[in-house]
Amino acid sequence: MTARPKPPENYDDNPPLDTDFFARARPAAPGEAARLRAVLKRIVKAHEEGRSLDEEIAKARETLTAVE
Repeated sequence: MTARPKPPENYDDNPPLDTDFFARARPAAPGEAARLRAVLKRIVKAHEEGRSLDEEIAKARETLTAVE
C-alpha cells in the first residue's frame, strides 16, 4: 500500500452527528449498498491472501466514483 499524506491539523475524522451532518445525508441509491459491500469484500480478500491492496483500492475508487 502507498503512504497517504497526513490530514490537516484541524481535520476531525470523527465529526459530531449534528443537524449539519444529517442535512447533507442522503439515503442509499438502489444497489449502492451491494456495490459497497462487494468492493469491501474484494479488498478484504486481497488482504487475507497477502496481495497488494493498491490494485483493489484503485478498482474501488473507479466503482465508487462511477456511481456519483
